Amino acid sequence: MSIRKRPRNILPAHFFKGINLAGKSDKAQFKKRVVKYAIELDIPLKSISVRPMSRKWASCSTAGNLNFNSELLNMPKKLGDYVIVHELLHFHVPNHGKLWKSLMRAYLGDYEKLEFKLKKINRR
Repeated sequence: MSIRKRPRNILPAHFFKGINLAGKSDKAQFKKRVVKYAIELDIPLKSISVRPMSRKWASCSTAGNLNFNSELLNMPKKLGDYVIVHELLHFHVPNHGKLWKSLMRAYLGDYEKLEFKLKKINRR
């Protein structure tokens, strides 16, 4: 009998613990968008955390853990999507070189405008 591997873009059931897929809370909606982009980018995730962070908008680990600043929940959706895609792409490209910039453009178009708006908030 062979063991069938789960496709990379299918997340385990425990991953959705605490995520209200009906989307009643801002946090649940945000996590749902992270999952959507992770599937689109074929990135396996271990966990998604939304919590207060004093110096960053987000961080990721090679183990598949993502952390997002809870302040993103009160920002325009496009800025949140910028941070989501930015972090997820680091699973494929660890730096901000030409490839990373090309992928950002492919997924978000003129991402530089979003980056500028986020920097104007001037907290990071």
